[in-house]
Amino acid sequence: MDTSSEALLDGRVAVITGAGRGIGRTIAERYLACGARVAVADVAGAEDTAAELARAHPDRVVGVPADVTDEDSVRALREAVVSAFGGVDVVVANAGVLLLRPVLDMGLAEWQRVIDINLTGTFLTCRELGAQLVEQGRGGRIIASSSLFGVRGGRGNGAYSASKFGMIGLVQSLAAELAPYAITVNAVCPGQVDTPMLQQLFVDRASSSGRSPQEVRQGLLDTIPLGRLAPPAEIADVYVYLASSLSSYVTAQSLVVDGGCQVGW
Repeated sequence: MDTSSEALLDGRVAVITGAGRGIGRTIAERYLACGARVAVADVAGAEDTAAELARAHPDRVVGVPADVTDEDSVRALREAVVSAFGGVDVVVANAGVLLLRPVLDMGLAEWQRVIDINLTGTFLTCRELGAQLVEQGRGGRIIASSSLFGVRGGRGNGAYSASKFGMIGLVQSLAAELAPYAITVNAVCPGQVDTPMLQQLFVDRASSSGRSPQEVRQGLLDTIPLGRLAPPAEIADVYVYLASSLSSYVTAQSLVVDGGCQVGW
């Protein structure tokens, strides 16, 4: 088996939801660098992102607008990927939204939006693309993007944690159901990743606490044993591992990638 990074995903077809920006886009970039063909799916900007990526990887990228909360849209995503690439090997359910709000201050519509996108969206993605993997009969990989807050709660994280905890239960159940078809199902639980979303969080928390964004950032770093945020590429490499033959006996797992934050100092 050729385990050089350029060949880890050679010839495989991957579908990545929420791939228009952030960690999702970085996963797409890493998969392409490892030889995969990639369907970039997002509610907006998917085609623009795919066009940018295709400049470096001609004929190996397609953009598909997709709303993971809508059954018809997810079915159309499945059809578009099969039409473009003939099938699928790796499914990354990555679309998600963050809401920081105390439970007692949260409106029902706010709660429902987080659950709809993060949990129901993962369910629909796994159901439709998982059915495609079963139909093809050649095995495959499903990877869901949970969170460090999918294994622990946190102040202001009620809806987000509930959705990400739910994803882990879904992953474990799917892993049991799809194992007879040689399909592995796992979750990745990133900790604090250096993305524009996190930088905005520093600004928001600073404005509500009377501290500077730099002080908020340092306060967070003080809780991470490795003493730094993760660049998106370090998280994406875990998705490469789970999509590759290196993880063929790994299923029903939730890999926490947090620089030690879960255990603290």
